[in-house]
Amino acid sequence: MTALDFQDELAQDVKKILKDIVTVDAAGRRVSGVQVYKQQLPVITTDEEDDSKFLPYAIVCLYSGKTEDDDTPWIVTADIHFGVYDPDASNQGHRHVMTMCQRLLDRYAAEPLLAKRYRAEQDMEWAIQDEDTYPYYFGGVRIKFNIPKIGRREPVYG
Repeated sequence: MTALDFQDELAQDVKKILKDIVTVDAAGRRVSGVQVYKQQLPVITTDEEDDSKFLPYAIVCLYSGKTEDDDTPWIVTADIHFGVYDPDASNQGHRHVMTMCQRLLDRYAAEPLLAKRYRAEQDMEWAIQDEDTYPYYFGGVRIKFNIPKIGRREPVYG
């Protein structure tokens, strides 16, 4: 098991958890669920493109991992970033982002096991952007997971 295997499993779970979130895309069409990306948004390849075409989205990012000794698992920090588009003049797009945050936090607080191998710690955080980016809204969660690691091999003498 590697951190990349974990990232794949987490991305699949995020997609499942958010499958019935209803928002609009940058073209104004109603959509259910979010596009889930790993580590970053896809690269923009032409001058006519912009990253708003990827909205709504969740990005599953792994930035760090640590382990303390032979007997402890890896502790991997996962950040899940959200972006939504909401042109409604009531300026309430943050509600979609908060709903996404809450669904992930509730899921891993109530059922910390992911794919029968990775366990969420209860040390979780969420954040919403602090500046006005209307009609785009952003936020995310940070969750630390315990990930199994390969134990040390004993030298074979003989």
